[in-house]
Amino acid sequence: MHHETDAASRPVDSTPIPTEPGGRISFERLRERSDELELLISGLLVFGLFTVPGRLFEAWVSNAIHADGIAEYAIWFGFAVGVGVSYALAAAFMVHIAIRGYWVALIGLKTTFPGGVRWERLSSAGPVSRAFRRELVGDMGQAIDRADRMASILFAMSILMATTVASIGLFAAVLMALGSLVGALFGVSERVTMIVVGGLYAAFIAGALAMAVSDKLISRCESAGRPEAGPRRMLRRLLGFYSMLGPQRLVAPMQLTLQSNLNGRAFQVVYALVIGGAMVIGSLQVVNSVKFSLLPGYDVVTGEAVDHGMLGAHYENLRAEHDALLRFPMIPSDRIAETHLRLFIPHQPQRDNALARRLCPMLTDGRNTAEGAAATRNAIDCMAAMWTVSIDGAAIPLDDFVPIERRDLGMRGLVGYIPLGERQPGRHTLELTWNADGDEDGKQRRRDYRIPFWFIPQIAERVQRG
Repeated sequence: MHHETDAASRPVDSTPIPTEPGGRISFERLRERSDELELLISGLLVFGLFTVPGRLFEAWVSNAIHADGIAEYAIWFGFAVGVGVSYALAAAFMVHIAIRGYWVALIGLKTTFPGGVRWERLSSAGPVSRAFRRELVGDMGQAIDRADRMASILFAMSILMATTVASIGLFAAVLMALGSLVGALFGVSERVTMIVVGGLYAAFIAGALAMAVSDKLISRCESAGRPEAGPRRMLRRLLGFYSMLGPQRLVAPMQLTLQSNLNGRAFQVVYALVIGGAMVIGSLQVVNSVKFSLLPGYDVVTGEAVDHGMLGAHYENLRAEHDALLRFPMIPSDRIAETHLRLFIPHQPQRDNALARRLCPMLTDGRNTAEGAAATRNAIDCMAAMWTVSIDGAAIPLDDFVPIERRDLGMRGLVGYIPLGERQPGRHTLELTWNADGDEDGKQRRRDYRIPFWFIPQIAERVQRG
């Protein structure tokens, strides 16, 4: 059907299209099947891309807890870019499939009704309405051509965005790796490492801007009859160097073709918005995974009320997959029947390592370099310096806690068993504070946790008797 209606879908051009000598495949033959190839690729990608964010989220959650310093930012950046691009491209390819479906429907109508719209039979519309709609719709062949053009442009834009964002992510990963290498070689702090990474990126942007300005200046000099051979050679070398930093040979054919045939400024705006939007989508995924709801609808049971009530993330039997990023102190359940309460206090390198350098003199510059039982003792003493624990206002020492590795939670930390035998049945409140002397905001801010639980010793007694 496609070959029979090709004349209606595309204007006929008798001018022969030049082809490169030795070309493997005729361009005309590829053009005849471009719509089929677009649909095939879009259909495969749209379903695959919607499964990628979930996999990336699982990988990010399982690895982010173990990272510190620039590695933490690198993992987060990779996750945000990957999720944002996946959703953006999946949406774009869905729209592309819809446009191609519309295009196929128009071709089917053109085949079934070669005459197109029979305006004289639209008795429900007056002469003004018919004239307006006739100008709006135009010829059926024009409508088919518009849909075909729009689908091809959207498909090329989607592939271009995917390639561009992938190259940006790769470039950022290389910058972060270089910054991390500088930090490891010279033993500098995380802040200095981030300054190095920011400086390298700023130098990259400044170089790109300088090349654009230099190109304009060279053009003006040559127009005035003053050829600049030296600056021209230098600019070509810089262009060659920048082309090696990114896949210019891969991106340039699509980018320059679209940019030169469409509105240049509008293209640049859309180009920047899509890339920036991909980053925003990835960030929203992180926020949505931490917050209970992004919609402000809870005027009664507010977040503040829940913080001083009960959070399911504190109870191992109530935690769900959406609590994976809430790495809170945990107890087994909200109802405790045993004589001892198990408390797990997580160790988070991205928070604890910086605090350990300030509060833990038993460590070597914040690193536990001891071996054997001494390493265990150092870990307990350092975590005890960061945390305070109490039940109903009575302080609980952490001396009897031990380091633990929880593969089921993907975390390390301290675990201890707090005796409850002499306490009264009913409600009790376990309170924990991290960095009690910390500020009110920032990464090293003071953090308070309240974990209500109900002690029910009668259940334990019945189990022992029965």
